[in-house]
Amino acid sequence: MVDPPASLLKLLSQATAAYERALNQELRVRLDDQLRPAHYTVFRHLDPGGSRITALAESAGMTQQSMGELVTHMERCGLLERQVDPVDRRARLVVLTEAGKTALGIAAQRIRSIEQVIAASLGADGLAGLRQALALVREALGGGYSGEPSERRQV
Repeated sequence: MVDPPASLLKLLSQATAAYERALNQELRVRLDDQLRPAHYTVFRHLDPGGSRITALAESAGMTQQSMGELVTHMERCGLLERQVDPVDRRARLVVLTEAGKTALGIAAQRIRSIEQVIAASLGADGLAGLRQALALVREALGGGYSGEPSERRQV
């Protein structure tokens, strides 16, 4: 069941990959079959009021070029658009389209169903304990990644 010599990093990575596969399986069917888990990084780090590419890239720990490619693809899918930043009209903000808002709703439903599967396996107390343990790991290692405000998306 559990590979005793497996590092915690390996187990966390495997669990994340399994979770993303379960999420992606339905989202690709319901949204766009070209979407991949890397695209969800944009949703996870996008501020509800919009974000600049530089802020998205920094928050996700990616290069601006890589983030720009993800955003461009998602624009082609109709999920995002770039708008003039009202604070600095020279800059552009990445914002959700109506289709993007719908996509987030679909993703939130799928995330709830995945967590129900996990709860069925671990039990409600086990799931609560897992959440607590992961939060403690994050805190022990310095509070997580740089762009982790509570209003970030679940995807």
